[in-house]
Amino acid sequence: MELPRTASAVVVGGGVVGCSIAYHLARRGVRDVLLLEREALGAGATGRAAGGIRAQFGTETEIRFSLEGLRVLETFEEEFGVDPGFRRIGYLFLIGDEADLAGFQRRVALQRSLGVDVRVIAPDDARALVPGLRVDDLIAAVWGPNDGVAGPTEVTQGFARRARDLGARLVEGVEVTGVELAAGRVRGVRTPRGVVATPLVINAAGPAAARVSRLAGVEVPVHPRRRHIFFTEPFREVPGPIPLTTDRTSGFYFRKELEQLLLSPGDVEDVGDDRAAAVDWRRMEETVEKAVHRLPVVEKARIAGGWAGLRPLTPDDHAIIGWAPGVEGFFLAVGFGGHGFQHAPATGRYVAEWIVDGRPSIDLSLFDPARFARAREAGAQGRAGAEDGDAGGEGGLGAGREPDAE
Repeated sequence: MELPRTASAVVVGGGVVGCSIAYHLARRGVRDVLLLEREALGAGATGRAAGGIRAQFGTETEIRFSLEGLRVLETFEEEFGVDPGFRRIGYLFLIGDEADLAGFQRRVALQRSLGVDVRVIAPDDARALVPGLRVDDLIAAVWGPNDGVAGPTEVTQGFARRARDLGARLVEGVEVTGVELAAGRVRGVRTPRGVVATPLVINAAGPAAARVSRLAGVEVPVHPRRRHIFFTEPFREVPGPIPLTTDRTSGFYFRKELEQLLLSPGDVEDVGDDRAAAVDWRRMEETVEKAVHRLPVVEKARIAGGWAGLRPLTPDDHAIIGWAPGVEGFFLAVGFGGHGFQHAPATGRYVAEWIVDGRPSIDLSLFDPARFARAREAGAQGRAGAEDGDAGGEGGLGAGREPDAE
């Protein structure tokens, strides 16, 4: 496809978040929307996601984002012409200590107040949901039966198809190499195929978010971290369907995909590169050990393969959504930390509202791009106060934050 010389808006990044934004902008009547993807649509973090979607979050905003995503997936095939493979298999969190349980009980209370079907259950009830599960070292579990899984690639394709139907241009194989500015305002983007003049750039570049932002002179604390998923050969010893199950003690999680088990060690590694998603096969043995501990029958399974993906993390584990401070016309939708797939439908909707209407219909202050600068300033003031003998206050991000769960 020939690259246009002008666009009303340029979305950088063709993962599920970028494609959702392009679709929602076009749906709201924004003409000449251009999305640029350096590889293929959904080829980055999106194509390597586990596909989970849950309403079990610890903040009202994120819960509402997930509920919007679940709502969209229910009728996705009718609206977008692509079957997303959506299944409400449920999410099950396994809890082994009292402090973690207390945090989850607070989360459950918030979730239930927003209409989420979620409950704390006994370990034996968890074993009934996952036959063969080891529960002797658990004190409780949290069960959300309406959570589920879907196909990230299929959802991305659906958003892309409808965006194109509505007039947006989605161009693959084109990397944004520069952002042109004048008097503190966005004027265009540079690519190896030429310059596109535009007053609006939306950074939805996933693991590459920090690098893309620096092209506009904007610093965002988004750091790509690698996470692995391994899969077994067809394995019928664990009857399905079973929930997407996370062991909170080890971080390990698993679910079934057809007749195979997907197994992830759950932790993340700093690889220092937003393109480095090669599999470290040394992680396989550790993953199998965690799996056998929690689901002993996995000892009989054979690993058939695996993949790795990059999760774009922020210091407080919340996304960054909003106008970039100091550069007019540069919008951020980054740092989802592994939640981009499940929050993409809501992100596209509310970003389009913000751009078209001047404000989103819900409070997105949780994702404010300026919060990190404020935290640094507060920390500096606190340190200065301490030097003067003033106790000050907590200046760090995420003080008292409940642990997120995946």
